[in-house]
Amino acid sequence: MILSVATVVISGLTGLITYRIHIDLFNEEVSRQYGLTAEQVLARLDSRVNDMYKVTDYITLNPSVKNAIKDQVAGISSYDQMKLEDELDDQLYQVRLDAPEIMGIRIYDLKGNMFNLGTFAGSFQQMDPAFLADFVHKLEGTGGEYVWNRLNKDAFAQEEKSNWIMAGRLMKSVDLETYGVMLILFNTSLFESYLKDLRLNEDVAAYLLDGNGEMIYAFRNQDADPPPLTRLNMGATEIRDENGTTHLYTKQTSDKAKLTLVSKVSLAQIQQKGKIIVQVAVFSAAASVLCSWIIITVVSRRLLRPLARLVHAMKRVRDGRFDTRVPVETSDELGFIGERFNAMASRIDTLIHEVYERELSEKQAELKAIQAQLNPHFMYNTLSMFFWKFYMLGDEQSARLVTALSEMLQYTLEPVHKMTTLENEMTLINHYVQIQQARYPEELSVVISVPPNLHHCEMIRLLLQPVVENVFVHAFANQKNNRHLHIRARMKDAQPGEPEMLIIEVEDNGCGMDERTIERIMAPMEEAGEERQHIGMRSVLRRIELIHGEPYGVQIESGGARQGTLIRLCLPYLTNQVEGEHIEQGGETIQ
Repeated sequence: MILSVATVVISGLTGLITYRIHIDLFNEEVSRQYGLTAEQVLARLDSRVNDMYKVTDYITLNPSVKNAIKDQVAGISSYDQMKLEDELDDQLYQVRLDAPEIMGIRIYDLKGNMFNLGTFAGSFQQMDPAFLADFVHKLEGTGGEYVWNRLNKDAFAQEEKSNWIMAGRLMKSVDLETYGVMLILFNTSLFESYLKDLRLNEDVAAYLLDGNGEMIYAFRNQDADPPPLTRLNMGATEIRDENGTTHLYTKQTSDKAKLTLVSKVSLAQIQQKGKIIVQVAVFSAAASVLCSWIIITVVSRRLLRPLARLVHAMKRVRDGRFDTRVPVETSDELGFIGERFNAMASRIDTLIHEVYERELSEKQAELKAIQAQLNPHFMYNTLSMFFWKFYMLGDEQSARLVTALSEMLQYTLEPVHKMTTLENEMTLINHYVQIQQARYPEELSVVISVPPNLHHCEMIRLLLQPVVENVFVHAFANQKNNRHLHIRARMKDAQPGEPEMLIIEVEDNGCGMDERTIERIMAPMEEAGEERQHIGMRSVLRRIELIHGEPYGVQIESGGARQGTLIRLCLPYLTNQVEGEHIEQGGETIQ
């Protein structure tokens, strides 16, 4: 049932999406083609209007016409007016033949006379004089270009409908002298013969506007007003849904006459055919449901049950049960998958044991290698200090130094993996400081601050000695006096996401470190033959990383050359409350 419903829904959505894509592609292509058609129609119309300019230019620039009009006096008689009209008609006969769209011409001179030319020139007598006077007044200040006017019912003295369009222009001579006003009646065929090429179907309309945005002609409906298309750019197309019907709008402007063409065509009839796609998709979905039901019944027993067992086994492996196996009952693809799954689970189980054992062996070997590197390094530096002490001071304090050294050696011979306490580590540091005090009796000040409640904190053996040794070997190497060393310990309370920590800080006022030196010390030692200058510090870093891991480790802070160095060890806070002697030196200053 779920698959049947899914099939119907998916097929229906597929048909709907296909239908929408088809409609979008169709609208895009129709918009492009219709926009090109509108552009071509407007170009031919613009060319024809430009021809009308040339025809009327021939009249206005004709010297005979100019002289005949300028020579008239104000208030001429009807006889003289008719005589002049006949004379001008004869001169302009060929002009009217070249422009059959011109139905009539009325000329006003500057002395109040008017002359009607053409077969239908008497139509000017039917128009409202006030309408004509307003139109003539509108021509004042123009440069001789056409000013168009749509002739609605208000233009006539009596109710009358006509298929005429009127245009007006100033009459200017070659020397740009204005000597009259010309009104021209055009037959609507001037526009209609071209706009009829925009008919994509019966539901089409076109609107022609002048340069000021005023409509001068409406194709199919002369009394209609163009729709508001303020958001539509010139040369663009727009598809709108109006009352459930989709219409395509275009907007074009001519180059010469500056006429704007707004066209509107319905896409409903064409889009109706695209709905067949959705119907076909629904019918195909119904057929698919019937076929799917038969196929599912046959296949489910051979496919779904083995898959369910395989998924259950995978979940067990995900939970760590790597001894899980699936029964293999067939020799088809599902049987092959089951065999491969069993082999994979067995291999993973073997690899996990091998990797775990190998990591344990590598960890123990690395700890032993680090200790083997550390002990000779420490003994070499200690014996070197004894040599200089015996050479410079004699044997007065050698017994005490030998005692301290023997206790240090005894401490270092303990097993590496055996944990110690902060108290024992500080005892070792105290012996080491005594040796250094013998070497620098008056130039060294050491302060050890360890609260008694931290004495039994567990920690890694021989972790502090390399840090303190580096202070004397490197930090105080070139410093002859004013040597100060401060060793302190504290407990850091647990923070969100972090446990309690034992913080041990070793701070000196020696030569300090730059950022590059700190980065080199903190970098892991990848090769056995790498420089041994900072092997003690690196052993501390590596042992903390191996045994404790994140978030524990070592931090090094230094202000730069001769600004001293602060080394901070962040260790887990582990207590071992056993009875024994305490180091009562918390806050003690050793001079």
